[in-house]
Amino acid sequence: MENVRRKTALMISNGLLAAALSAAFCLAQTSPPQTSASGASSQSAASAEASSPDKVVLKVGEDKVTKADVDYLIGSLSPQLQQAVASRGRKPVGDEYALMLLLSQKAKSEHLDTSPDFQRKLALQKLQMLAQDEYRKMAEDIQVSPEEVNAYYNAHKSDFDEAQVREVVVRKKPADSTSDAPGLSADEAKARLAEIQKAIESGTDIKEVAKKFDVPNVVMVYPDPQTVRRGEMIPALDKAAFELKDNQFSQPVDTPQAMVLLQVLSHQQPDAKTVSGQIENQLRQEKLQTAVNDMKAKANIWMDPDYFKSAEGSADTSATPKAPANP
Repeated sequence: MENVRRKTALMISNGLLAAALSAAFCLAQTSPPQTSASGASSQSAASAEASSPDKVVLKVGEDKVTKADVDYLIGSLSPQLQQAVASRGRKPVGDEYALMLLLSQKAKSEHLDTSPDFQRKLALQKLQMLAQDEYRKMAEDIQVSPEEVNAYYNAHKSDFDEAQVREVVVRKKPADSTSDAPGLSADEAKARLAEIQKAIESGTDIKEVAKKFDVPNVVMVYPDPQTVRRGEMIPALDKAAFELKDNQFSQPVDTPQAMVLLQVLSHQQPDAKTVSGQIENQLRQEKLQTAVNDMKAKANIWMDPDYFKSAEGSADTSATPKAPANP
């Protein structure tokens, strides 16, 4: 049964494989007629034919699919699916491809491909694919120089501040909850955090502290520190993490669901080389946003204001570029 489930997951994988097959379908349908290598008697010639991208590897009626078609399809899958194909073989891919060709042949015999609905979907899919490719090309054409990266880093150094923190969380009991609901009152939570802080400050091994005070789903002492960057946590915790000195404890931070205690172990600031990739991506996205906004500003775009209305209270996101949606 497990093998059946795995095979099914590989074949459909939440529609990803089917979507990739759909993308490659037109390529398979328009493959040129194949000719076999006649008179190839040597072993080297046979080997060359087997590895040729034009080698036909699948037939469904008159439709032929080449090795290049299938290789293109597999290359368009997600890394996870590509690993699954590599470990389990191409047979599920061939089965799905053959089924899609078979169903498409039947659809054409029923003239579904000439229906207005299909033609509208086909035009929309073409529009989306062209928009995606142009958006990708614009992103690839954008250049970010090392000087720009260094200038951004020097102007935003504090944004990259990091802190190593240890966290203790005590779940609060809702004010209107029943007596058996998990959690402690706010006062009880503060008292428990004070006990835990005192135990840590006394030099008790943190794992022993966790073992002594941990209560499943109520009191959580996390012995392993985590590295956080400025701005990643909620404002109250972020403020505590970057205002405290090394080895200091915060005051209990009251959040809607829990009371949180931070122990700040150390602070560090990555150098420009360490974060250059992140900065480059951010600058590239900013330049892309500017390019898209400029393109929209110069275009003759008109929308019927009565038809294209924003919902009351919703934010206007028209100035924010996004990659076109997948077909």
